[in-house]
Amino acid sequence: MKAVRLLEYGGQLVVNEVPTPTIARDEILVKVKSTAVNHLDLVKASGKARQILPIDLPWIPGHEFSGVVEQIGSGIAGYAISDAVFGANETGGGYAEYLAVKPAAIVKKPSYLSFEKAASVPVAAQTAWQGIFTHGHLEKGQTILIHGGAGAVGAYAVQLASHAGATVIATASAVDEAYLNSIGASRVIDYQKARFEDVLREKVDVVFDLIGGDIQKRSFLVLKEGGHLVSAVQPVSQEEAAKHRVSGAMMRLEPSADVLGRIARLLEEGTIRPDVATVYALQDAAQAWKDITGNLPGVHGMSPAPGAERRMSHGKIVLRVDA
Repeated sequence: MKAVRLLEYGGQLVVNEVPTPTIARDEILVKVKSTAVNHLDLVKASGKARQILPIDLPWIPGHEFSGVVEQIGSGIAGYAISDAVFGANETGGGYAEYLAVKPAAIVKKPSYLSFEKAASVPVAAQTAWQGIFTHGHLEKGQTILIHGGAGAVGAYAVQLASHAGATVIATASAVDEAYLNSIGASRVIDYQKARFEDVLREKVDVVFDLIGGDIQKRSFLVLKEGGHLVSAVQPVSQEEAAKHRVSGAMMRLEPSADVLGRIARLLEEGTIRPDVATVYALQDAAQAWKDITGNLPGVHGMSPAPGAERRMSHGKIVLRVDA
């Protein structure tokens, strides 16, 4: 099969012919239709976070994907050949024509959703879900502040929090205000013109941090006592959290078929919507990486912000694997 691989840390992506995976009895072989470009792939490829995000070289990137079931292990039930699916795989592997996955990594694709759009969903949407609900414990009637609301993760967080009945405040640039209002934000603070802690009159229940650095440190000032600060980009100071009598946690995505299934139902209902900015062919993955790197703002902390995964327009960059 054709695959895009990284041969060494910091190296260039290359297109190779490699053996098609052989599945175990508890695995499904997916013929990949599309995969998405995530900044997590670039972070892993750089080697800068290898102590906490190691990879086995040579490595096939691609943590989220869509496709059709090609083979089913003898111990698997609930799927049939040619079922359209989408999902996220913790170790990557989506930049290839075939991918062997556990059934817990996938769910059936909403019928109306194209393979390109479906591939853009699993990582960003699940990160948003787990950030605001699993770790942030957001409830109806509460107020959440989302830093980086116009990014890939941030946009899902805005939609999910709004659907849950929360008041949503997002920090973003002024050009993103209309977009964020259209997907559920009650208020957008232009980070280029105002410091959020100076303009917020009431404190919030949850802060979802997709930026890090000084933004995260200043976020303690706007949290209610007993509130939650959740970061997807860097560790949260436990000393500061204790000082302000709030909880603070850095989250790491744990792909879940249950969570993705709930997201799929919301997509099917039209409650939330995906957004794709650009589609490249698989063999142009290296160029896609250059484009996403060139359009990312400076990021602080241990790893760049997933909320920054955007180019000149909203949405994710997707690679079409099976034309």
